[in-house]
Amino acid sequence: MSDRALTFALELPAPPERAFAAITEARHLRRWFCDVCESEPRPNGRLIMRWTRSESSPAPFEARWVEFSPPSRAAYQGGHAGYPAGNAGVVWLSVEPAGTGSRLEVRHELPPRGSYEELAAGWRSAWPRALERLARYLEPVERTKH
Repeated sequence: MSDRALTFALELPAPPERAFAAITEARHLRRWFCDVCESEPRPNGRLIMRWTRSESSPAPFEARWVEFSPPSRAAYQGGHAGYPAGNAGVVWLSVEPAGTGSRLEVRHELPPRGSYEELAAGWRSAWPRALERLARYLEPVERTKH
């Protein structure tokens, strides 16, 4: 399925538990990934995301957590009417310890049928930008002493 999957990886400046929360909980996803989010972070829980920029789809992205194994692995599957058959595929998220932080791998598996070439081209550039925002979001906050 390698021709039907996009894979991205990066080191994050946070332990696996914090990184996992950032990629699965609505309060965190709203800070780095989407503009509006609802997440029931559990197996078969709902995940609804919206983007409000003018070029974004007006339809919410609606998904289910098809795997949820904190703090190392989660996956969601969903889409909206803008995708072939309403399906954007499955996004697998794997977190493992790496030094003082963690390593995240994102594997976006495209559905076996349908034309996803144009969508995949957009995702090839959108995922790295989103993951850069995640890394910045997880950077430790330096506290000044008073």
